[in-house]
Amino acid sequence: MHKLSAGRLWIVTGLIAALGALHACGGDDDDVPTYPVGTQNCDAVDQIALTATRITLKQSVSAGLVAPSSAASGTPPTIPVPDHCHVQGKINERTGTDGKSYAIGFDLRLPKVWNGRFFFQGGGGTDGVLQDAFGTLPGGGNTTNALSQGYAVVFTDTGHLNEPGPVGSFLFGLDPQARVDNGYNSMDKTTVVAKAVISAFYGKDAAKSYFVGCSNGGRQGMMMSQRFADYFDGVLAGAPAYRVPEASADEAYQTQQFAAAALDQAPAVNGRPVLSKAFSAADLKLISTSISNTCDALDGVADGMVQNLPACKYDPAVLQCAGTKNASCLSPAQVTSLRNAFAGARNANGQLVYSDWGFDAGVGAGGWSVWKIGSSATDVPNAINTSLIAGALSYFFTTPPTQTTDLYGYMLGFNLDSDAAKIFATSATFTQSASDVVDAKSDNLDAFRARGGKILFYHGGSDPIFSYRDTIAYQNRLVTRYGDAATASFSRLFLIPGMNHCSGGPATDKFDGLAALVDWVENGHAPDSIVATARATADVAWPNRTRPLCPYPKQARYKGTGSIEDSANFTCQVPAN
Repeated sequence: MHKLSAGRLWIVTGLIAALGALHACGGDDDDVPTYPVGTQNCDAVDQIALTATRITLKQSVSAGLVAPSSAASGTPPTIPVPDHCHVQGKINERTGTDGKSYAIGFDLRLPKVWNGRFFFQGGGGTDGVLQDAFGTLPGGGNTTNALSQGYAVVFTDTGHLNEPGPVGSFLFGLDPQARVDNGYNSMDKTTVVAKAVISAFYGKDAAKSYFVGCSNGGRQGMMMSQRFADYFDGVLAGAPAYRVPEASADEAYQTQQFAAAALDQAPAVNGRPVLSKAFSAADLKLISTSISNTCDALDGVADGMVQNLPACKYDPAVLQCAGTKNASCLSPAQVTSLRNAFAGARNANGQLVYSDWGFDAGVGAGGWSVWKIGSSATDVPNAINTSLIAGALSYFFTTPPTQTTDLYGYMLGFNLDSDAAKIFATSATFTQSASDVVDAKSDNLDAFRARGGKILFYHGGSDPIFSYRDTIAYQNRLVTRYGDAATASFSRLFLIPGMNHCSGGPATDKFDGLAALVDWVENGHAPDSIVATARATADVAWPNRTRPLCPYPKQARYKGTGSIEDSANFTCQVPAN
């Protein structure tokens, strides 16, 4: 455990002094209200002394259904919440090098009936939006949230607010401190303030603290386990973006590959490939079916799920047309683009820029194509890789930043040597590289492990933005450092066949990862399996099917009898092949 920094010590010291003064005050002082510690007085929250922090909102919220702040005007309330105190604030308000106002914004929810636990709700993308801290749970189809379960929940915008316009979400990358805040500093500062307010509000510290997030939220959780090991008892990290700059460079390469396939399938518009033409929906369904036909039965039962992902050695060449392209085959250019994209981008020295990728049946789902090629019939793609990822890569993940509004053009022109090297570059303005600020790739979890911390990973086999193989590589690095048994005592990875990014796809993507993590942290029950359910979505041919999610390298195996729709008839085993 590391010591409190001077800034954190000032916060705690100021809080203790303020609480003592408030408790001793009489009712004659109108400027400082009198309330005893732990009376859950929402009106008095802004009287807590917090260094460099300004409370901007405090309100009591009654139990019921509420519409999230991100919902469109007039949207019916959909989120169940209990009676709670809603607090918002700003930490470290400042003017950036770009002359703009910055602050680490946070949203904190304090339930009247508290279970004694703290829940940090991870973010996504490049953040920049102050979401409601309801305590979003992992997977798909969850109808409850951590706040309703009694957790005190916090969320942060990571130190900036998105601006309007096509690149407004990325302009913060021009300010060095905003980069650091987004990378890790905002989670640090928000945790310290949230815990201080919780202690004052309830009159005692949180007994246990959990960080839960997917994608960038998964990266944030990993960052906390590495940089701030004494903050959280448990981390639930889904599809972790722990090397998102490198993954973004790989996505630029994939965009180039699929753009070449698009030109093979349709003429250019305004001189540029129409990215969505790389593969039709029928093509992607064809590929998905072919993968299933090749790899589904490798786990012992043909059920539409590729459980034995590592053994799936699929080659899209099996679909290459012998003659003219038709509905039953792929053109040579399409096959080449798939082969290259899944093999992973390499620089001139033959080194992987990020990771290779595994083929899985979820390639045919909308959650895959929306990232890779989109649906736009114009020369301006709506694929997420050519908007969110391109903007983050050009403005934030490279030094010096590239200021452009032509994000598709930037991805098409990205160089795997000269441009990818900028991920690790510094300058007089940006004294820390993007990798130093954003990557959470350290395998040194000594302090986190020593305090009894647990980290539970989950990752979809058909994730289109972060390769599950890269998360396996991280888990394997922990095994190299600590050994199999020791690693399993504090870190476990659960692969979810067919699942796209964080949820969706032909998968059993509804599961209670938080309950498994809490049971592990508080009762010592390491999760040997987690039951997951398939939701009734367009991608799922077997709604309500259940399967055990298994800790890597174990996989679900059919016992040989009973319905294949029931997880009770499967067990987790280490594969023989």
